[in-house]
Amino acid sequence: MVSKIIKFLNKDISSMNQAALVLAVFSIISQLCGLLRDRLLASLVGPSPILDTYYASFRIPDFLYVSFASLFAVTVLIPFITEHIKKRDAGDHGPLRHFMDNMFTSYAIGMIGICIIAYVLMPLLVHLVAPGFTGLQKATLQTFSRTMLLSPFLFGLSNLFGAFAQVQKKFFSFAIAPVFYNLGILIGVVVFRQWWGMYGVIIGVLLGAFLHLCLQIPALVELRSLPRFIKKIDWDLIRKVLRLSIPRTLTLSLTNISFIIISALASFLAVGSISLFQLSYNIQTTPLMVIGISFAVAAFPTLSKLFAEDKKTEFRDLIEDATRSIHFFALPIIALTIVLRAHIVRLLLGSGVFSWNDTRLAAACLSCFIISISAQSMILLFVRAFYAMGDTKTPLKINTISLGISTVSALLLMFVFSKSEVFRLFVARLLRVGDLRYVGILALPLAFSIGQLSNGFGLWYVLAKRHMLRTSAIKNAILSHGGASILGALAAYGTLALLGPGINNAHVIGILIQTVLATIVGLAVYGTGLYFIKNEQLLGCLKLAKRTFWKPKSIQIVPQQQDL
Repeated sequence: MVSKIIKFLNKDISSMNQAALVLAVFSIISQLCGLLRDRLLASLVGPSPILDTYYASFRIPDFLYVSFASLFAVTVLIPFITEHIKKRDAGDHGPLRHFMDNMFTSYAIGMIGICIIAYVLMPLLVHLVAPGFTGLQKATLQTFSRTMLLSPFLFGLSNLFGAFAQVQKKFFSFAIAPVFYNLGILIGVVVFRQWWGMYGVIIGVLLGAFLHLCLQIPALVELRSLPRFIKKIDWDLIRKVLRLSIPRTLTLSLTNISFIIISALASFLAVGSISLFQLSYNIQTTPLMVIGISFAVAAFPTLSKLFAEDKKTEFRDLIEDATRSIHFFALPIIALTIVLRAHIVRLLLGSGVFSWNDTRLAAACLSCFIISISAQSMILLFVRAFYAMGDTKTPLKINTISLGISTVSALLLMFVFSKSEVFRLFVARLLRVGDLRYVGILALPLAFSIGQLSNGFGLWYVLAKRHMLRTSAIKNAILSHGGASILGALAAYGTLALLGPGINNAHVIGILIQTVLATIVGLAVYGTGLYFIKNEQLLGCLKLAKRTFWKPKSIQIVPQQQDL
């Protein structure tokens, strides 16, 4: 049984679309586990000071992860590993072993040192993360955050090990690891919380991170590539990696800083604001993980290879194809989510102590987040395109600008929400929460989306300027997908209006029936609209479905045109 599991984790994947499909499937499973986790937290704890503290406790550990562990991340290491594997295939195993051992040793020593420093400075750091918390909340936040310092160390090791496996087409362990991370948290919520309260959920997070790491080890064992501690580090090699990775790490750090700023601002708002922000953000993360991450991660090794081989036309075609596919999936999700926002939140979170007003406010936040889901997905792809070209500075510059835009937008929107009743009521009534007293939280997801939209279009502009992206084909795809999405959203809205009088939406079954039927009608109209204009992405999906379900003997998902 164990050998079969290891064989499954070590299975090779030969094409980008196959890799994207595997990543998407396990992303869906992981996100379902994550949504179940959030539902349990919302129903058992609800938007409250302790849940605000729990979510705020991720900020410092997450910052440490992206600020140091990501120096040794997949997107940086893959080009180096690819180069050393070529030498290994030529019969020289020394360079790859030397590289792996140096990366592992330098990461482990550096991360342990940084976590110790953060542990000592935590009383000061919690004031930056949540200046609006009470004294008791800050003390609890300090305890939670200190315990969570183990998670960035474990995640960093997991991603370091995963980089070596991915280059050699071992995607399964990387894809399934987030599922086990969420399972660990679920154990914390269901089991450990009964013993130690919310601190038990923190222990569940650490369990999930440990499982995430354990899943990467079988692939390295099978490849005989398990890194070892060494006494003497090759600092010239480390500096070579850091020169490439530091701009990328700063880019990620800026994104994480934006969340720290948002948490700090939310700590001054009504109790539960951090919880509502995070819960609604987690919902919008589901399509981002399934669409954006799947295409970006699957495309990156191929992009790196094409650029290294100076196949710039194929490089550009791959970016454009992935971008059109992203919009094909993302735009109908945006439209349908806006129409069905309250139904979605009620189904996912609305039980127990999570009230109807909590549902409405979380749904309004979700609408503010979801408008930027296409941009967020494009960012993931475009940034990897720059990294494949060896350019880590451009994403850093653009992300810095977008961070400034997001921060200024948050401050301005919070000021306007507090000072202008006309503006506050306009936004609140537009999102159907005009009768609620505390709607200032809406300023934060709006500001986040403004920053992400500016980031995505900034990267797009630079790629187009460098002739690595042709905008006409993508614009046409956005127009066609966007137009069909609007028609689908109108059809879904009409379906809700027709079903409203006949279905009791006071119960989960009624809400589920309305949501499913409206989604089916909306997607049917979306697909029909694209079919009449012979949309390339839709026809490709239909061809894939036909090949999969009507020709079971064919094991290929798509023609093998691109090797990873």
